[in-house]
Amino acid sequence: MTEPEQDLEPSIAAATFQKPLKALAEVLAQKVKREAPALLPVHPIFAAVDLHVMIRQAMHTYDLLFYINADERRETDCYWRPEYTMVSLPLIRNMIDCLYNITAILQNPAFNGSWFRKSGFRKALAALEEDEKRYGGQPKWDIWIEKNREGLDLGIRTSGLNMAEALAQTIPWPTLGKYIGDRQPGGTLTPHQDFLKTFTYGRWREYSAMAHAAFEGLIPVATYYTADSMPHEDRPRMDAIYPKILSMHMMRAAAILL
Repeated sequence: MTEPEQDLEPSIAAATFQKPLKALAEVLAQKVKREAPALLPVHPIFAAVDLHVMIRQAMHTYDLLFYINADERRETDCYWRPEYTMVSLPLIRNMIDCLYNITAILQNPAFNGSWFRKSGFRKALAALEEDEKRYGGQPKWDIWIEKNREGLDLGIRTSGLNMAEALAQTIPWPTLGKYIGDRQPGGTLTPHQDFLKTFTYGRWREYSAMAHAAFEGLIPVATYYTADSMPHEDRPRMDAIYPKILSMHMMRAAAILL
């Protein structure tokens, strides 16, 4: 490649947006925490807390991805490996789930905010019941289960709910796949479903496959997990394309946070 051709290679200086974007997310997280309760219906004001937490989760996931893959870390740490990039990519799926939960709650904060939290409490209580059936009668397990049940009861009451309300939430909060698959009368999708469906098309769907270790999710990353088994003559090619792979995924993480 000649020098002029190198100049034509597209490039993005992540330093121009990496920290400002995180700072913007933090500002919005704080605004949601402080200002949203006054804008949401009186019940449930805890919806603002859940939105705040999920914005923070997405923000810290984004920050971790850039921390792991920072130039100075990759270029100066002799123990760093490209595999660390690949194994962290399913975290982008977690960011997509945060995007789904946040925007789904905002479709109807009064109803969906309550549904989201009550469904979570019910699932946590059901998990304790399963543990009790399996391990009940063993003193250490009984103590652990009782402490966790007391903690959930406190969380329910602090939310302005009661145990009966949590247990009555028999319809679970839908997963992203379930949500975008539930068509409206006439077989149509809402604009919000159409928006979220974007993240199940093309390369976006790879993150779900990676998270579940499905074969199609292993296809784009397996060679990096097994680099020591690759022919020596192929390894420089893997090193050469790695920066482009890294840039693509980091830009996607930034887009989701934005």
